[in-house]
Amino acid sequence: MANFNTHLNTAVIITGLGSATLLSAGHIDLNSALWLWFLGSIGGLLPDIDSDNSTSLDTIFNLFAFSAVLLVLHYITTELVIEISFIELIIVPLLVYGFMKYIIRPIFEWITVHRGSCHSLLFLVLSALLTTQVTWQLNSQLNTKAAIFAWLAGGFVLLGGLIHLMLDEIYSVDLSNVRIKRSFGTALKVADFDNKLITLTSVVAIVGLIYIAPPTEQTITALSDWSHFRFQTFNFTF
Repeated sequence: MANFNTHLNTAVIITGLGSATLLSAGHIDLNSALWLWFLGSIGGLLPDIDSDNSTSLDTIFNLFAFSAVLLVLHYITTELVIEISFIELIIVPLLVYGFMKYIIRPIFEWITVHRGSCHSLLFLVLSALLTTQVTWQLNSQLNTKAAIFAWLAGGFVLLGGLIHLMLDEIYSVDLSNVRIKRSFGTALKVADFDNKLITLTSVVAIVGLIYIAPPTEQTITALSDWSHFRFQTFNFTF
């Protein structure tokens, strides 16, 4: 199994190249590119959310807590249009962080086992669709670019997660001794069929999220146009 730094660094590099490519093609702006890079990097750590390793678990949940704080503050200030006082600006993030760390995290640790449901394609698809839906809800749903960015956000989480699972499978093959470790096949799997309840719940959730997902026609059309992509714009004269 690949270690924490390998997962993070590989996801950062590949999703960074991906967001830079989309930026060069004119599909997104710089702010969107940075967000996609951030989401892809989180996706690269996502399957280890069920890890028994304190470093992985602490890092992932701290990132989730930070993201949750930003989402809550964004919702309060833009959707509810409420002016927040200095004291509330301190209390609200602390409450959200405390909720994530002392309520959500213990529940998640209780219902998951390492390399279980979270190390599956089903979990990654669910996470990607959830990201797409949350991003879609937080932006103007009448804006075509909002739908495109929502799908890209989910896509980058999925990409980061796939990188993680593939790395784990690659590290399950010992090339020096030409043998396959016992962990081979436990990372990259369709679903955790040993836990039928979680698998069934995930499938139902995925179907529901697909039903209410943003429109795809305009997104596919926009992302099919690469006529503006420039590999390099430097002109060297000697």
